Amino acid sequence: MVNKISNFYYLFFFLTFIYSIAGAMLSFAVMMILKKTNFLSEIGVSVAGGVFHNVGQIIVAMILLNTANIGYYMIALSISGIISGIFIGLCSALMIKKLPLKVL
Repeated sequence: MVNKISNFYYLFFFLTFIYSIAGAMLSFAVMMILKKTNFLSEIGVSVAGGVFHNVGQIIVAMILLNTANIGYYMIALSISGIISGIFIGLCSALMIKKLPLKVL
């Protein structure tokens, strides 16, 4: 019994890690590209990062579950990505203003 619980725990941890790292890598790549272009403010870059983090996770879910129907979750996930992106963007914009330039 303990072995089954342990196996379930490690499988759950592995799948959670796969989802997280896929979202983080896609989000990081998009934010770096947008920041280099200076097309968007910190808030806009953060919103794009929040949305693309969810896009990366949905892509992994589509691959692992072998279905495109999971894509319907993107509507709700995009809303949450936009809200969290705005909050994080506002916090980072405030920190950038408060930190000395040599730290950045």
